Amino acid sequence: MLRHYLSLALRQIARNRLYALISITGLAIGFGAATLVTLYVHDELTYEHWLANNDRIYRVGPSTDASGEADAGPSDIGLWLANDYPEQLEAVTRLFRGGGLVKRGDVERREQILWADANVFDVFQYPIVSGSLEGALDRPDGLVLTRAAATRYFGGGNPLGQTLLYDGREPLVVNAVIEDLPSNTHLAVNMLASARASFSPAAEQDRTPMLTFGGKVWGASTYFLLKEREAIGPLRESIRTLFDRHAPLAGPRKASDIWPLVTRPIRTIHLAEPFDPAETRQLGAAYAAAAIGLLIVLVAAINFVNILTSLGVRRAPEVGVRKVLGASRRDLFKQYMGESFLYVVAAAIIGLALASAALGPLNTFLRRTIDFSMFADWRVACATLGFLALVALAAGAYPSLVLSSFRAATVTRSSRTGSAHARVRQALVVLQFAMLIALVIATTVTYRQMAFGMREALRQNTDPIVVATLVQQYPDPRAPAPCTQALQDRMLRIEGVRQASCSLGLPQQDFQMGAPLVRRGVPPVQVRYMSLGLGFLELYGYQPAAGRFFSAELGTDVSPPDNVWRSPESIVVNETAVRQLGFGSAAEAVGQTATFVHVFRQPNTFTPPHEARIIGVVEDFQIGSVRAAIPPAVFFVDEGQAMRLSLKLDGRATPETLDAIDRAWKELGGAGPMPRAFFEQTVQNMYLDLRRQTQVFSVFAGFAIFIAVLGLVGLAAHAAVTRTKEIGIRKAIGGGRLEIMRLLLWQFSRPVLLANVIAWPVAYYVMGAWLQGFARRVGLDWWVFAGAAAVALAVGVAAVSLHTWVMAGARPVEALRHQ
Repeated sequence: MLRHYLSLALRQIARNRLYALISITGLAIGFGAATLVTLYVHDELTYEHWLANNDRIYRVGPSTDASGEADAGPSDIGLWLANDYPEQLEAVTRLFRGGGLVKRGDVERREQILWADANVFDVFQYPIVSGSLEGALDRPDGLVLTRAAATRYFGGGNPLGQTLLYDGREPLVVNAVIEDLPSNTHLAVNMLASARASFSPAAEQDRTPMLTFGGKVWGASTYFLLKEREAIGPLRESIRTLFDRHAPLAGPRKASDIWPLVTRPIRTIHLAEPFDPAETRQLGAAYAAAAIGLLIVLVAAINFVNILTSLGVRRAPEVGVRKVLGASRRDLFKQYMGESFLYVVAAAIIGLALASAALGPLNTFLRRTIDFSMFADWRVACATLGFLALVALAAGAYPSLVLSSFRAATVTRSSRTGSAHARVRQALVVLQFAMLIALVIATTVTYRQMAFGMREALRQNTDPIVVATLVQQYPDPRAPAPCTQALQDRMLRIEGVRQASCSLGLPQQDFQMGAPLVRRGVPPVQVRYMSLGLGFLELYGYQPAAGRFFSAELGTDVSPPDNVWRSPESIVVNETAVRQLGFGSAAEAVGQTATFVHVFRQPNTFTPPHEARIIGVVEDFQIGSVRAAIPPAVFFVDEGQAMRLSLKLDGRATPETLDAIDRAWKELGGAGPMPRAFFEQTVQNMYLDLRRQTQVFSVFAGFAIFIAVLGLVGLAAHAAVTRTKEIGIRKAIGGGRLEIMRLLLWQFSRPVLLANVIAWPVAYYVMGAWLQGFARRVGLDWWVFAGAAAVALAVGVAAVSLHTWVMAGARPVEALRHQ
């Protein structure tokens, strides 16, 4: 019997090749897209699951209401945790991010390095390839490589016991090789080096214990492994006030009131809510991707239902004959459900092949290493098969019930068999295009928000700006800052370089350092601050809202090199700080003073509380992503903190100018190639997640449009059969081709227009909620919705125009002789 049903199904597919091709192609694209979405969502939700004991690993870091949770804190936190909680914690370790040139023979690269405590492998059980992790970082020259890094420097040879040179002079000995880490981890690393090395940032920070709050720069990520069956709740509350016990704040305020310590499970670090100390995550993007995958499958399933139901009209004689010969409704239902499962199985196989072919480009686009390993889990495999069966049942049940319900009498009245179900098909088309319109609206809104963020960050600039990061770890505070006046002067002699200025970082990329700015008679304002070089604000095109910017002619504008303050420090504040300090206008703030304290000459010196005078107010500009509101900000000049060099080019001969910059860097003794990037690229990287989200929406919206087009082509082909006589009669009584075209196009355009009634309110609500995640955002303008409707209508009309043109041009005599 099964063989008989299979034979009938294959004959039916062969007899209706166009409809079979449309159904299988739509389902295959839907399944392929859904597979890719499932792999992506699984990768997002399983960050750090590769780690053993990942449910007991936590990170401890400072947080504040102004800047959210920091990923690093003072190196002392790890020492305090190990000393205060030996009964609750199995191990405590610290990681210090750094980098530098690593060389072996002719191979020389600038590498990102994690400097780690010797007990790091008690917390993080990395998969081992060769060597032993036990004691691998006990010696100051200990080094652990990933498989990829080992291959890069040693090829196929044995790296164990071999030496690499760090910054051309410090030998590091390879003691172990670990597997390359998966992409769904925030611990991405090529090299783990011993924190006991005297030249490491860890050793530098540990030389000066933090005895008072704010006593050193924070550059250590601290993790601990909780003992089994130990409750995290009471421990989390105790750790929150760790600063108060070990590094209290001078004055009436507690350190924990400003920077409470947050204990976060390592599995929730990715997508963590930055201002939420709980274990919550921002899962909106993952849920949106899952919803899109489901929508695409629904669009494909709707096509399938519509086409199979439409074919029921043409199969009415077959149903009537088979019922006359004794076939029961149950037999017919099983046959047509069998055909449905056959379609789904074929589409699933093709869809899996499409997903496999697309996974490589998707990984390249997302910079991930996603694979199909999740399907090796028998639970996932069973769930996948169950999902396919559910799709086949849900998509095939309605057409199967329709076909099997035809009475034998419909053999002679087949033209009426489909009329009862036409409204159902129209409703499904409306739903299909409602999803399509919603996707187009979502894509447009995300693109506009991304463009808005980029525009806010770049709006002051017309000429290209090159930014060079001159150090990648905290330097010796006794050494001069790498961005010197001599370096700036040399760069300014290059043809094509218009301006040069140094800074600690890029305020447009956000900065975490904060302190209270205290004005008499006004509550303290928690501000963000950053050291800028002379001319930095002018180089980026910012304008003073009042007062002036820093000047080289005035010695009082530069912080004293001995950290002894004999006169008020010159500071520039932004407009947000002016408002929060209680001034009525920017002009009113100029010349006023406040008490200030900040980092001085990294990494471990702070200024004493001192007077600061506002010499100017800079117009508000975007600090960090538009997801966050512009914070109150203070800028000052400290030449000892100059770590980045910004160069504004004239843009006339950019490649030649870049080559000249690199040559000048080498002439000045720069180690390796100059670590530079265009400012615009750094801003684009800030919005990388949003850019990818927009592009993913666009691709999947394209899939949905293509599948919807396939469905309309199938329905138009069906209409060509069912309305042939009607068209012939209209032409016979004088109907013109254009008149018939308008009639037929209206038939297909009406459900597209009705789809807006569903799509617009749903899209307005969903995208409105999504935009709430941004402090500064675009509006949901009416033309976005009207444009999406126009796109959907244009797609619908274009999809059926050819068929309607051919149908409207049929000769009346041929149409009247049809059937």
